Amino acid sequence: MDKGVPTVNPRLDVVIPTRNGYGLLSSCITRLLEDAGGIDLRIIVVDDGSEDGTVERGGREFPSVEFVRNEGGRGFCRTVNLGAAGARDGLLAILNNDVEIMPGSLSLLVSAIEDAPPGVYSAMPRIVRNDGSDESLLRCRFERGLAVTGPGTGTPYPSGACSIFKVSTWRRLGGLDTRYAPMYWEDADLGLRAAALGLELVRVEEASVLHRHAATAGHGRGIMRLRERNRFILMDAHFRSRRFETAMWLPLHAAVSILRGRTEFLGGFADYLAWRRCRN
Repeated sequence: MDKGVPTVNPRLDVVIPTRNGYGLLSSCITRLLEDAGGIDLRIIVVDDGSEDGTVERGGREFPSVEFVRNEGGRGFCRTVNLGAAGARDGLLAILNNDVEIMPGSLSLLVSAIEDAPPGVYSAMPRIVRNDGSDESLLRCRFERGLAVTGPGTGTPYPSGACSIFKVSTWRRLGGLDTRYAPMYWEDADLGLRAAALGLELVRVEEASVLHRHAATAGHGRGIMRLRERNRFILMDAHFRSRRFETAMWLPLHAAVSILRGRTEFLGGFADYLAWRRCRN
């Protein structure tokens, strides 16, 4: 390196959407700050209507962190987009408040996306859930009449739990699609839209985070119904050419869900139909 050329630290803005769960958020920020050596780091916490004093408590504990108040509980998609709207040119990371980044991982992610060829739009680490599964291995595909996610074949997508992007490409993609508001399937949609443009995602094996999956969102019936609604919205956006297959399989999926006492599938489909009517 030429001695006369100053070293420029990579510029990274991290957006953390949050709603309650301040203890999780505090741990997330602490680990992030500890791992930020050599990075021009800016942390933007967007509070989505918390009732635990997140903004006030966070302002006292982390004076270098920007806290933005998003009134009304607008959900993950809109909260992330609000935080990302003011990102500086450079790199942008999305981090859930229930994620803890492991030592050394932040610089590995930054290096991976900085050194990547132009066709790479995002990088993500290994994302280890409480049950030991790796969220970064998930793919989106069409199977038995439905969009599904899981390991194996399909289109990889950047996890909403932890992913890093080139800001220029994030803007080109338009951020998260608010049709999926408040949350779920928006990350798979982003991956499918990027793939349609010929863009690629890289997984950084050496970097890792711990994700306390659904620690803040939960697993209630309402959440499952929302997931089903958004599954059909994604199919409407990306798999319309396979609607005949969906029509063939739908009665079987409905019957199985009834036999198992899982009404969320049919409820989500009804919500999707209502969503379609509102858009027409």
